[in-house]
Parts: sequence; C-alpha cells; structure tokens
Amino acid sequence: MRTVALTALLMTCGLTAACGTYASHVEADDAALGRVVVYRNGIAFYERTAQVTDGRLSLTVPGDKINDFLKSLTVKDAKTGETLPVSFPTAGNNASDGKVEMQVQIAEPGVHDVVLTYITESPAWKPSYRVMVAGDDVKIQGWAIVDNTSGEKWDNVRIGVGSSSALSFRYDLRSVRTVFRETLKGEDRFAVAPPTGGSTYTTDGRRVQVLANVDSAAIPSLDDDAFEPYLESTAQLGDNTGGGRRGHGTKADGNRRATTGATAAPAPPPVAELAAQLNRSSGKVMIEGYAGEGERDAELRSSDRANWLRNELIREGVAPARLEVVAKGKVEGQGAGVRLVQAEEPGSPELADGDPIGESHFQSDALVTVDKGTSAMIAIMDDKADGDIVYLYDAESARGNERYAFKAIRFKNPTDSTLETGPMTVYGDGRFIGEGLSEPIPPHATAVVPFALDREIVVDREGSTEDRIARLVTLQRGVLRTEVQHTKQTRLKVTSLLHKDTVVFVRHTVRKGWKLVKSPETYEQTGEAHLFRVALKAGETKTLEIAEATPLVKAVDVRSPAGVELVRAYLEGGDEVDARFAEPMKKLLAIHTEMANITQSIEGARERVEEFRARMNELQGQIVSLDGVRGGNSLLKHLQQKLREMSDRVQQDTIAVVDLQQQLMLARIRFQDGVSELSFEERTAAAAPPQS
Repeated sequence: MRTVALTALLMTCGLTAACGTYASHVEADDAALGRVVVYRNGIAFYERTAQVTDGRLSLTVPGDKINDFLKSLTVKDAKTGETLPVSFPTAGNNASDGKVEMQVQIAEPGVHDVVLTYITESPAWKPSYRVMVAGDDVKIQGWAIVDNTSGEKWDNVRIGVGSSSALSFRYDLRSVRTVFRETLKGEDRFAVAPPTGGSTYTTDGRRVQVLANVDSAAIPSLDDDAFEPYLESTAQLGDNTGGGRRGHGTKADGNRRATTGATAAPAPPPVAELAAQLNRSSGKVMIEGYAGEGERDAELRSSDRANWLRNELIREGVAPARLEVVAKGKVEGQGAGVRLVQAEEPGSPELADGDPIGESHFQSDALVTVDKGTSAMIAIMDDKADGDIVYLYDAESARGNERYAFKAIRFKNPTDSTLETGPMTVYGDGRFIGEGLSEPIPPHATAVVPFALDREIVVDREGSTEDRIARLVTLQRGVLRTEVQHTKQTRLKVTSLLHKDTVVFVRHTVRKGWKLVKSPETYEQTGEAHLFRVALKAGETKTLEIAEATPLVKAVDVRSPAGVELVRAYLEGGDEVDARFAEPMKKLLAIHTEMANITQSIEGARERVEEFRARMNELQGQIVSLDGVRGGNSLLKHLQQKLREMSDRVQQDTIAVVDLQQQLMLARIRFQDGVSELSFEERTAAAAPPQS
C-alpha cells in the first residue's frame, strides 16, 4: 500500500509504502509534482504521478480542503487512461488530527503508474509587461509573478499561468445531506403563522429598495392653464393659497405661497446627487409616477412626472437602458409625485474595466524550482508585435484628462491568449519613457495603452444638447405628448504642437440606451468605447463632431415659446408629419407668428414712448432755463415747437399701443380657441417611455 499525504494546500506529498508483508518510508518525490498551473481566480491546478505495486493507493487530505479536492480530483492509470474509483470515510469520522484518508483501488495486480490531478486554493498570479520600442520595431515581454505558499518546494516543476475568466467557487461535497420530509396526520390542525415583519417592498413580484421620493410640488411642470383638464375643480383641491393649483410647483405658485405667508414650495429634487448614486450601482431602476386626488387622466399625469425625472437623470449621465418608467396613476394612500426604486433581484453581473475577457494560458518552456515561502517571475512571452507610438485622448476614465492627450503605445497582441490587466513599462531607444496599466487585451486584438502626458496634443472640448420631436403621441388642450430625440453633441478641436506628423485616437464611450448618429468614419470599438482616429500634420488643428441620441417621452405646452419652437422644427422637418396635426397646427403657428410680431411692435412703441418722454423732460428743463433770457425768444419758440411735436408722437404711440394690445388679445383668443379645439392621438401609440 502507498500513502500520499497532502498538506494544507494539497501540495506537500509525504509517502509511506507497504509491499507484501513489510513497510518502508518513501520520499516525497516518489509522488512527483510534475506541473502547476496558477489561475487568477484564487485556485491552482496540480498534476502528480505515483507508482502503485499492491493495488491500493492511500491519500491523506486536510479536512478543510476536502471539498475542493473532491470536486476536482481525477485519478487515472497512466498507461490505460482508465479512471480509478476513490473511497473516503463519511463526514464526522476524521482522524484526530483533522485529516481524511482516501483510498484509490486498482483491481489488476502488478505495478501501475497513477496520474493525479486536482485544484486547490492558491494566491493569484500577477502579470507584468515590458514594451521595447526601437524605431518601427516593437517587442513585448510578459512575466508572471507566482507565490509559493504551499509549504513544499517546487523542484523542477513546469509552471503555467491560466485563464482568469474561468469561474471558481466553494461547494460542500463531503457533508451528508438528508432531505426533510414533513410528517402529516389527517386529524391534526395547524395554525398558520404570520410571516416575519420587515421593511421589504415588493412590486410585480420583485423585491425593491426605495431610493428616493419626490413630491409633485418639487417637479417643474407646465403652466397652470395647461393642466386645466386634469383638475376636477379648484374647490375640491382645498388649496389655501387662493389659486387652487396645489402640487404643480410652478414659479408663480411658489411666489404666491411666499407672498401669502404659507409654506414655501419644496426645493427641486437633487437630480445630480441621485444620478451620481445610480452611477455607482448597477441594475434596472424603476421610476414610479403617481397622480394625486382631484386629477383627471391619472395615467398620463403620473407618466408625465415619471418621464420628467427619467429625462433629467439621463441628462445627468445615467444610462437610458437602466431606467424604466411605471405610470401608477392614482394609488390609495400615495400622494402625487415620483418614487425611485431599484430591484434587489439577481441579474447578469456587470463587468468592469479590468475584468477577465476570454481565456489565457501560458506555460514556462523550462523546468523551474521555487522554494517554499518564496515568489518567482516566470517568463510567459517574448514576441515581436505590430505597433507604434501614438496619442490617446481620454477624458472619460477616472485618471483621464480633458485638456491634453496621453502619449501611448498602440500594439497588436501577438499571442493566442488574453493578456491580463497588469502594469506595462515602456522603453524607447534603450531608455525608460513611461509606464501604463493595460486593460485585458484579447488574442490578436489591438490595444492603446497611455504611458506619458507630454501636453503636446491640446484638445478644446465643447458640449451641447438638442431636442427634436420624433413622434407624436397625444395632444389635448395644448398639452402635446411626444417622443423626442434627445441629441448630445460633443465638439473637439484637436491641435498638435509637435514638429512631426502624428496620430491621435479619441476615446468616446456610448452608454447603453444611446445611439451614435454622427462621428468620424474611422474607428475601432472596444466594448462600449469607440476609438476615433485623427491624423495630424505638424502644427495642424482638426475638429471632430460626435453626436449620440436617445429617445425621451416629453410633455410639451404648445403655447409656450419652447413648445412652439419644438413644433415648428418638427413641421419643417417634413418627413412623416401627420396631416391631422400638421394642417391645423400650421394655422396656429401663423397666428403665433402674428402674435409675436404684434408683441414686438408693442415693445418697439413703448421704447419710443420712453425715449420721447426722456427727451421731453430735457426740453422742459431747457425751456425753463431760457425763460427771461435776453435774445432767447427764437430759440425758446423752437424748443416749445419740438416739445409739442414730442407730445403728439407720445400720444400717437400710446394710442398705437392700445390698438396693438387689442389686436394681440384677439389673436391670443383665436390661438387659445384653436389650441382647445385641436386634439390628436396616435392610433397605435401609448404615452409610455421608449425601452432601449
């Protein structure tokens, strides 16, 4: 019989053997450690060989490592490849020293070579890279730092490092599992116990966490008149401010509260703080909108409120695909407003930069000896690569820069394995020129790794946003609900201060829910990030324009200046404009233009009146000064004539203002009447947010 004892990390192997009727001590290398492969996920793979002469092999394993051993152990006859069975005592029957003895049975007599493989816990290996640049030649060296904490010496072992994308976990395979079966008796009666109390909130079968509550008074809304159709009556609202428009949160409403001494309107919700909180987490977020008592069209009102918060969070940088609007309408005991909740259900794990991509496997070409308690650097690659020195503009990363581009090494991974995240030291012409940290680089993929900031590529960055109606949903009494294409535009002016030609790569990430609608044609894509290539001559400046869009659902007051401009731009677009809306709206826009012209005329007349009155005051003073002055009669008469002319012109303009105001009132009534009569509802659409 042969006994193999595995130490705390299953690496030390002390053997004793009994052949026939006698026993003798056999050294550890009789169950030789032939190969070690260390992974980046906290495990290592071991391969050992042993020789069995009496049909049985005994393995001694520490009890706290038995589960890893059981789930991964393979024992094969090296000659036949036959898998051999293993027996072990049931849990609770450990030896006093906490070790478990396992038996491998070999039925056939004679000498057998046995191969054992298994995994166990191990420190992760650490990658480190060197990049040597000499003219157009690029060479990459890779090193793996491995730590031998096993308690045994790795003597002449072939060491490899493996895929960090392999999953690994703990799992109990040794404990005896019994299945509980309930004992029932027909005559028994059971009292049903209540569930344990707590603060858990569920919706649609999902457990959720409430992140924020926003009162409707803190949500900016359309003008009061635009929401007349929602109000049952001002009396039902019981508003003590005199206006009866509780909960709209308009500026006028807030001013009215302040002047009457009532409680001031709540402050606007901290959208920026909410967005920052969401960007530090992952998963779907539900925005629940609620209507209040006394509001008609509760579904639409609750949808308007929820969509407003969704739109604002998107403007603050939250990915649109994460935000889901739920219009709750009227809910008993729930006031008008918005509730932001996040599901606490497991989903697909979010991968961050630096997480594993694909598989990697490198193995040392030579046998290596590593003493116990020491570490070693193992060469894993030394290859030429296609690459060159470029610049990378990265204003998005945590350590990025909005003003200058980084000097970077751009190269192609020459291996069939992923190069894991690790420090990368760059040498140029035999000297150190910088160092960077790479993200995982898939096989034969191109990477750009920044290593210096020399401020010779300067970037001026400008940003703007634009909303354009893409689709109409409903129009009721001046409230137009639309799907708006919200476009975010980035303009970059890239200037080279170098005295030679160079290439700059601009990194731009398109987050989930956004769509790239305008960009430079040449780019490479890595995950959600795009790399746009810009070739610059010495001292040259080039401008890049990048635009991305996402759909928003928005309620627009067609009587407001912003609403009119949105509608005008939509009608002027000319594509797929519904005639039911276009024809009457064009007439209303003509009236609106007439109103704008009249208003401009009124303002011009009032400005002239003010100028004339100021001049009249000057003339009055001059006339008083000339009174009684010898020889000033002719001048006095001239000034008095000008004063009468000024007075006549003031009177004419004052009459004109009154006339214009009457025209404006008539035009406004015609406009309001037209808006009230105008209604529209898309036959197949609902006022729901677009789902990305």
